[in-house]
Amino acid sequence: MKGPPPARRSRRRLTIRYGTGAAKHIGYSGNISRTGMMIRTTRVYAPGTRIHLEVEIAPRPLAMTGLVVWARTGEVRWLPTGRIGMGIKFVAPSDELINLLLPIAPAE
Repeated sequence: MKGPPPARRSRRRLTIRYGTGAAKHIGYSGNISRTGMMIRTTRVYAPGTRIHLEVEIAPRPLAMTGLVVWARTGEVRWLPTGRIGMGIKFVAPSDELINLLLPIAPAE
């Protein structure tokens, strides 16, 4: 049985602040869709961890919650390649989030 097709992704780079309590770590979006994003970062959390996110997007940072679905660690030199970081699934994304992301991540 086939699952739904993967969400279309945009490779726009946005600054992402994240953490399990306060959003104190900084990473960058490697790709982003209407359902989640890949964060390029050297500090990852284990899959299943719920994290708070702040996406730097005009006109102001947008706060949301995400769930880590995969995480890879490695050498800092791999950071620009996307070989290390985390895959995040948005948890109950708001209409505001979807509307702000529409220009970034095309509809499926």
